[in-house]
Amino acid sequence: MKPRGILYWLLLAIGIATAFSGAVQLVHPSFVLGIVSAEATPASQHFFGIVGMFMLLFGGLLTHALLDGRDPGMVLLWTGLQKLGAAAAVGLGVMHHIFSGTALLIAGFDLLSGILIFVYRMSLASESSAQWTASGR
Repeated sequence: MKPRGILYWLLLAIGIATAFSGAVQLVHPSFVLGIVSAEATPASQHFFGIVGMFMLLFGGLLTHALLDGRDPGMVLLWTGLQKLGAAAAVGLGVMHHIFSGTALLIAGFDLLSGILIFVYRMSLASESSAQWTASGR
């Protein structure tokens, strides 16, 4: 059984928030494009909708893995990488003047989320290692 401390609950909230915001972006990409002050062309709306679909899937995956009760190590690895990649992509979008500086709040959220996911993953690995050692294996 994995620990259900504050970090667990934070990650569960991040998973739910990611899935929800992804669903909003999937259904109404022009709304999100407006928040980051990006041009809402048919192409940008289409691609933002695709990004929203992946946000919905990865947020749902993180939420499901945390609630499942089994070892979420592999899911944490890939959702953490997705969050770090999203932070970098949004940061590059700001750097290239595609998004306004407001988008750095999104990048910061994704960066912090990725870090927290990896911290939680390491804490589970440490706990598992300690249990393995304590059992004399």
